[in-house]
Amino acid sequence: MMGYTHAAIGCALALGVNHLFPSVLGRSPEILGLAVLGSLAPDLDEPQSILGKKLAVIAHPLKLLLGHRGFTHSLAALGLVIAALFGLSTAGYGPRPSYALAFILGYAGHIAADWMTSSGTPLLWPNPARQHSPLPIRTGGVAEHVLAVAVGALTVWLYRAA
Repeated sequence: MMGYTHAAIGCALALGVNHLFPSVLGRSPEILGLAVLGSLAPDLDEPQSILGKKLAVIAHPLKLLLGHRGFTHSLAALGLVIAALFGLSTAGYGPRPSYALAFILGYAGHIAADWMTSSGTPLLWPNPARQHSPLPIRTGGVAEHVLAVAVGALTVWLYRAA
């Protein structure tokens, strides 16, 4: 998926959780920003991604070490992010739990979105086999654009409904 689709999905997930559980997350600019940041973070292994262009000094080595859509797109990476953020948060060294949750929602949404593409993701890394949805869509194709518009509309609705 493209960066803008990931960002819309991350924002929609954070707003959706806020809609269902308002006391858990909230919808502050920080929450939405962290959800978007989390939704872009797995592509830090790609120097041409939104974050990769901003953090090329990190993206290039990551791509050399891990390749694109490798470890950062796996359930193992998601587990590591969850453990690190909530571990630091509960120990008093990291972000507030709501900030950690916003980032994690975005990160998980990214992995799920890329699973929907024909390229798939190595969910069970270190097993390199990539899994994808039964009806995969092409990255940057018409279906992704339709999805991005639909998720964008949902995001606006969720924001206004809160």
